[in-house]
Amino acid sequence: MSVGFPTSKSDIDSRAGSLVVAVRDSLINCSAFCFKLQNYATLTDAAMIALGYTQAEVTLMKNGFLDLGSTGNSLFRVANGQAFVAANNDFLFSAKLLTGVV
Repeated sequence: MSVGFPTSKSDIDSRAGSLVVAVRDSLINCSAFCFKLQNYATLTDAAMIALGYTQAEVTLMKNGFLDLGSTGNSLFRVANGQAFVAANNDFLFSAKLLTGVV
């Protein structure tokens, strides 16, 4: 009798591939969002404050995506061999504050 998810080789291969694609796509999306937060005129600090964010919230959001995104020693750049981190770095230090209770 089979209960729950199956565990054939094909199922394991599919799950492994899906997880890698999800990480890759999430880092690409974080990088693109980081670029927008840093470069779009509609997402300047002043524009975001006008939308209802406080300066502290704007700073937190931008810092969270800088750690994940497309500049400096971000997780995206390290994961893609475009940057090197010489010391331990919690790439989620600011970003984890954006997750709420999950």
